[in-house]
Amino acid sequence: MRIKKVINKRSTQAGVLAIALASIMAACVTTGGENTAESAPPPAASQQGNSEHAPVLGEPPSHPFGLPPQAGAKGGSDHPQVSALQKGVAAAPLYAECDQRLFSLSGAALASYVATVEGRCINRLFEADAATYPVISAANMQAVAKEARLRARQWNPAKPNGLWPLATFLKAGYFTQYSHAREVGEYGRTVDQPVMQVVSALADNPAIWLNPAEDESQSSEAWERQNDARQSVSETMILADSVRQPEYALPLLSAFFGRYQGQFKQSYAQYALHPMQTTLFNLHSQGGFDQKVEAGQLDGLVKSLAAIVRQGRSAFADEQMFLNTLRETGRFMLYPRTTPIAEPAVAGHLNAERYSAAWAEAVYALKKIAKVPCDRYNICNAEAELKARLFPNRWSFDNGNLVFETPLSRKQVEPLYYAMKQVEAQLKRVSGVSQPVKDDPNARLRMVIYGTKTDYGRYQGLLNDLSTDNGGIYIENGATFYTFERTSQESTLSLEELVRHEYVHYLSGRFIQPGMWGSSEFFRDSRRMPWYDEGFAEFMAWSTSREGIKVRGHVVDVVANNWPASFQTPAQIMRSSYSDGWDFYSHSALWFYFLHRNEPGLLADVLQQLRNDDVKGFDALVKRLGADAALSARFKDFVGQQVALQKAGQLGDTSTIEGQDWLAQSAWQLSDVAHIQSLMGKVLPLACRVWAEGAGSELRRFECTGQTAIRASTLTAAHQESDVLLNNALKNLQGSANNMLALNCFASDYQLDAHRAALRCEGPLANGTGPSPTAVPTAPPTRPTATPVPTSPPTRPTAVPTSVPTSPPTRPTAVPTTVPTLPPVNPNNLALLQTRFSSAGRCLRVILAANQQVDRFVLVNSAKLGRINFAEYGSFTYRRDADQAGLADSITVRLQRGTQFKDIRVVLDAKPVNQSEEACWAGA
Repeated sequence: MRIKKVINKRSTQAGVLAIALASIMAACVTTGGENTAESAPPPAASQQGNSEHAPVLGEPPSHPFGLPPQAGAKGGSDHPQVSALQKGVAAAPLYAECDQRLFSLSGAALASYVATVEGRCINRLFEADAATYPVISAANMQAVAKEARLRARQWNPAKPNGLWPLATFLKAGYFTQYSHAREVGEYGRTVDQPVMQVVSALADNPAIWLNPAEDESQSSEAWERQNDARQSVSETMILADSVRQPEYALPLLSAFFGRYQGQFKQSYAQYALHPMQTTLFNLHSQGGFDQKVEAGQLDGLVKSLAAIVRQGRSAFADEQMFLNTLRETGRFMLYPRTTPIAEPAVAGHLNAERYSAAWAEAVYALKKIAKVPCDRYNICNAEAELKARLFPNRWSFDNGNLVFETPLSRKQVEPLYYAMKQVEAQLKRVSGVSQPVKDDPNARLRMVIYGTKTDYGRYQGLLNDLSTDNGGIYIENGATFYTFERTSQESTLSLEELVRHEYVHYLSGRFIQPGMWGSSEFFRDSRRMPWYDEGFAEFMAWSTSREGIKVRGHVVDVVANNWPASFQTPAQIMRSSYSDGWDFYSHSALWFYFLHRNEPGLLADVLQQLRNDDVKGFDALVKRLGADAALSARFKDFVGQQVALQKAGQLGDTSTIEGQDWLAQSAWQLSDVAHIQSLMGKVLPLACRVWAEGAGSELRRFECTGQTAIRASTLTAAHQESDVLLNNALKNLQGSANNMLALNCFASDYQLDAHRAALRCEGPLANGTGPSPTAVPTAPPTRPTATPVPTSPPTRPTAVPTSVPTSPPTRPTAVPTTVPTLPPVNPNNLALLQTRFSSAGRCLRVILAANQQVDRFVLVNSAKLGRINFAEYGSFTYRRDADQAGLADSITVRLQRGTQFKDIRVVLDAKPVNQSEEACWAGA
């Protein structure tokens, strides 16, 4: 199993994320405390927005996903904050920021202090460390609950009174104590009872029933007040699920749903609906719950739910809350006593428009939850009808190994396919492997892409028994990935970015990680693998054909707004957990960017330990990396540079652009692989063939394979050597035929003792097999400079039932006007470690090295006796053309560091001997 959530638009809405996901995590890994893998899902944790990243599971869930999804967009806008900031207006905060008093006060003094700080401040308590355990002691929980009860009685949405941070404190206590009971201490009735009194006090407060919830305001101050009101209700009411004791929860649920009617749909009670639905959902898994149902203790609650369901969609401000209530009513069809009450109420919605949201939810409840005989309601073919309606197109690529089932056209799918090919090539470059791990069964990947987010939400549960409170989900056993097309208003991440990220998970499971996700010893510790699983996928997502792996602005945004306080050390990153929130995706990706660019040998070690299935070796490596203070300092410098680049508008985000990365099938110039061979043979020692065509391949493809000589004596140097070779080959091929625009190459299977590595390149072929049209030279494409758009960074949701409210969106910081540079130095001190390079043949491969770090190497004066391909990071290839013996060529290279630079002459002594191109480069 591999957990993964596909990240959605930033939101401070007091919604919850998939409890089912938390259940899966609890079932698969232990948390390091006293609770075991068989324990119930943990109480609610911190919430930072809706989930856009897709969970990855090793196996389909053993039970239908039934968690009530969170509400729609109501309450989730962040535009007042952004608008105010763009105008230079700074709204006065409702609460103060945290300070060390959170850790030094206790009892009533602590409670009074907590009520004065913003709810986001309390998120610190979810980190579960030695500093937080004493803060959430039973005595402090009792004191905070006492203060919260008074404020719940007095709560008024027009005037924030500190209930939000107090409720968040209590929720943090339950969440942490669940997995660290030994460190925190026991709670029990002496804590449960006063906490439930807080919930009851707010539920009985007329203000949540009689005060209409205000509409979104353009005023920043009003928006903060409205957000506080929403968060206060949702965070207080979800405490019933934190306590999770039927003796307290059932009377509360009966009273709440007995009172709720359509007349209250616009009141603040709407923000209590989801917490109450979530609490009810989790009670079904409590021991003895079925006996309580059969004893008649829930008759009144079920009758109330059925009555609300009969009122229909019009009784709810948000459609999802109606659908959740319909589903939770249907869940009582599991019990003989309450089936006669629940089933008619649910089945009545089969009379709704066929394929509507209400119809689909009713079918789900009847077929998947209650397992009612389908012929009773003529719904036996419901799934087949839906699939034919939702997924009319089936696009197959790569001889049937990549399959899309979707309403999207082939033109819409093609850029996704070309993006995936870039990711695959770069992942195999980085890993250096081309063969799957032993016994991997997933040669074929199936991608089911809904046409809209609405369709995904309505039908995914019915069709696949899977949660929809995410951006998609990947099931590794069966290699199937589910997601949906989305608009820019629905998500800051495009469908392409999601597909790239998830494809990395597929490739990692196939080529790097043995076994199904979650099945090995690696996953026994819930903090061992998340940084790798999510960080590696985020890191690899912006793989390109000719520009390596690029840093994504989305990733840097997460740390940029609060830099440098947001910095996490490698030791912290490599002990991340899904319960920590979703920022670790970006922190982990930055760690991988750093390793890839600065310590590729260490990155190779990480991947090798995983492929070897060596848990002890992996843990020892992680421990060594985390303890390296110098490495951590270098990493911080690297992240600081990326933050400055992002603020200066120098970073972009993933994109696969037609005309730069791919072309329509009809636009490719060459259809005959012999022409491809003639071009490829000039730059690489490869043999080419038609690789994919026919019924299983919408697009014709060629592959070229072979071996190259490697001079390097270490794996890291061999990777660098092959990268230079392939990058230069790709550049040299630009301008030949446009098929080379979408060419991807990698080296793998290094044999250092034999001094060779395998090469593979793959690209598009035009349709037809006859003579190809004349190749028109094309200039290498130029990528446009990314234009920065002021946005708040996407927040990552938690993989737990509910969530800690976030305060209004973080205000963006001022954007610097210049690109960051390294500290100034005396240019006279800049030098190259080697300035003369020789070869017995005409070809040279060179990687320049300076005596200190530089920004870039610039080719000032080019070669006169041959051809050179030069990269700004100091690597180049040179091919001697002139035949004058005894005469060496030379270039002038500029070493640039900040505003300082120094020009240095480099001698290229390649001998003008007679030899083939293959022999020339083999000896370079």
